[in-house]
Amino acid sequence: MKTIFILLVSLMFLASCSPRLSVYTEELHNALNFSEAEYKQIQFYLNRELVLERAYDLEEAGIKDGKITLSIERDLQRIVIPAKTRGVALFSPDGKKLAVSFDGASDDRFLIFGPNPQKGNRYMLKASQWQRNYGIVTYGGMKYRTLPGAEHSTLMVQLDALNKQKVESQTVRGRRP
Repeated sequence: MKTIFILLVSLMFLASCSPRLSVYTEELHNALNFSEAEYKQIQFYLNRELVLERAYDLEEAGIKDGKITLSIERDLQRIVIPAKTRGVALFSPDGKKLAVSFDGASDDRFLIFGPNPQKGNRYMLKASQWQRNYGIVTYGGMKYRTLPGAEHSTLMVQLDALNKQKVESQTVRGRRP
């Protein structure tokens, strides 16, 4: 019994240590009305794992023993951005969309997020084109294809609401005739 109690208290403590994330929406973006420099100070998070792939083929042709031989090699470059990866806004291309980098190695490696009217104006991954369930995005100056599910990739922020309330209280003692 004591072990179960300790386990429950430990789980509650660990759960309280993780940040409480809220979806970043156009309404929040408009209400904040921050400057571009202020947006660079916000810690953004990705709500789900995002995988980018880039494939390129290397072909060789030759003649061996009177036969034409074709050798096709396919190289696949994959970039995985895990769920809840921290990101920073680098710039805003149009005042609404945000270029967010999750990679500290280079400012060239960013993805564009913007409000999606069909999904409650959540800030979601923008692609140059969507085909069925995958998109084409530019990352580090190169075109990548997203894996299925990327169309649901949303920006999250840690939002602490501070409610301040001033209360004036008075106790009435009653009244006699």
